[in-house]
Amino acid sequence: LHRVILENWQSGVTVAMVSVPLSISLSIASAGGDPSAPLMGVSTAFWGGLCASIFSSSDFNIIGPAGALSGMLNAATIKFGGAEVLPYLSLISAGFIFLIYLLGLQRYLLLMPTAVFEGFTLAVAFIIGLGQLEMALDLSPDGPKSEHFHENLIRSLEALHGYSLAPAILFFVVTALLLTLVKYAGKIKGRSIPWTVLIPVFTILLGYLSDQKHLGGIVLPTLKDKYGTLKPRVVEAPSTPLSDFAQGRVVELIRTAFGISFVAVLETLISAKIAEQRMNYPFDSSRETLGLMVCHAVCGAVGALPPTGVFVRTSLNVQLQATHRMSQMINAIAVFLIFVVAMPVFSYLPQAAVAALLVFASIRMAPVSYIAMLWRNDRRSCFLLILTTCICVFLDPVYGLVIGMVVALLRDAAETARAESRVTLDKAIPHVTSTGTPITTSHGVLRKWATSSFDHGANIAVKPSPLTRMQGIVERFACGKPKKQLDNDLHEHDYESVVLYEPMGSMTFLCASKHQSRLQALAAKSPPGIIVSLEHVTRIDIDGSETLAKAAREINASGCHLALVIPDLLLQGRVLKKAAWIQEFKGDGHIYSTVPEAKAEMNAL
Repeated sequence: LHRVILENWQSGVTVAMVSVPLSISLSIASAGGDPSAPLMGVSTAFWGGLCASIFSSSDFNIIGPAGALSGMLNAATIKFGGAEVLPYLSLISAGFIFLIYLLGLQRYLLLMPTAVFEGFTLAVAFIIGLGQLEMALDLSPDGPKSEHFHENLIRSLEALHGYSLAPAILFFVVTALLLTLVKYAGKIKGRSIPWTVLIPVFTILLGYLSDQKHLGGIVLPTLKDKYGTLKPRVVEAPSTPLSDFAQGRVVELIRTAFGISFVAVLETLISAKIAEQRMNYPFDSSRETLGLMVCHAVCGAVGALPPTGVFVRTSLNVQLQATHRMSQMINAIAVFLIFVVAMPVFSYLPQAAVAALLVFASIRMAPVSYIAMLWRNDRRSCFLLILTTCICVFLDPVYGLVIGMVVALLRDAAETARAESRVTLDKAIPHVTSTGTPITTSHGVLRKWATSSFDHGANIAVKPSPLTRMQGIVERFACGKPKKQLDNDLHEHDYESVVLYEPMGSMTFLCASKHQSRLQALAAKSPPGIIVSLEHVTRIDIDGSETLAKAAREINASGCHLALVIPDLLLQGRVLKKAAWIQEFKGDGHIYSTVPEAKAEMNAL
């Protein structure tokens, strides 16, 4: 035990020092102007970290208040009329997380495309960063806050004429220092320097001098001016009953809690996954989800915010070479000691410095390099990212994630529906590998084609949408881009030899009809024989099985010799094992185990 403590005390204490000012800032972003906001954040860092160190799986993942939830929590605070609703939301979300754990749904959340998650992250960066105008410039907008971010932003922009110079200068200076020093002086002589601790702590001195009127008339609004003197609050259950928040809005309350649980599980698992990739040390996603459920339940019971895994502090924990969950426990204990001993000192933290810390975090959060990479290499994924961001910003973060996932799944389903396959024509018996795949380099007359060009020649290709056609016209006439020429060589080829057709990947309801259309078109060419090899098929469902049976009967009826190559693995699978048509074709001698066996039989006919 003492060795584990010695290996992890430094990382734990350093993460705690970074966590306290970040937790204060993020809780202010989450709970707005509620007097309890700064204390709830630090309480979350303590209780969340303590529970995770005991119940979670990852040795590196840090649990606490996070930017990913701040926009949702802020909207909930405004919608339900106060930050006291947040502990209740944490308790209800614990129930949803437990349900996710029981059903094992956490593994499906990791199927989310990176573009969708980074679109959500970019939206959170916008919401956090642009949401700090009031504190950064000491603005006093008219009217109550809205639950929609863009309406609050407009409200702040309309009040820009009333900015204060001193807080504005401090905000820009602190933001510039944080960005510059963290990037160019993050390490000195191999040691990480916690600038996100040192600079805010220095501004506390400025805030104290301003409060004591020792800055020559310069006024820097502090947290004390907005929230009063900050006092330790380790446990403080909400005084307002849940029924006051739920009146007429039970469905909305449950929906908000579900959204919080969804994002919290997703963020926690991705944070743990990143740590796993960096340290090459696995974690159990099921236990990590259970640990998060305990964190939400405990944080809700003690009056704190819903916690989640946090990338920045997890990354720092990894960089500081933590080796065990003891690092998170030491972090929680250190946060508690700072909370109890030094919390009144943070009352003098200037609001402009808090805004600078949040803007710095939002800038670092924005996936700029990933967006640039997508723009260069995958424009469709880049547009998916932008779509997700816009929906998160202007509607709701959960809507953005769900719609982004649905669009991504539909896009991938459309790609699967293209039914990748390969056609091989040969005029002699080629050399083959042990799996029966022909070796093109060893036989001069062997020809292979992907079937996309054949689809166009056979008039079975998916027709482009009117918008796509218009885009092509604009590119040709306005941009001078030449029209794409399709290779119809396969369609125009002389079919005097046996044809080998090989579907690639899955043969399911998404792509079975396309394979059937291709086989019909090939049969119409009247080759002497068609071999359909399923050696490269990874999965077949009932629709794929029935469609394949129908295509096989049509080939037989056309007068072509048919051979079906079906590996034993597929034959013993649940779908084909009981298929009546398989027994029928076996009895007629149409089913073979390998391509060479089928070719030999074809050549003997």
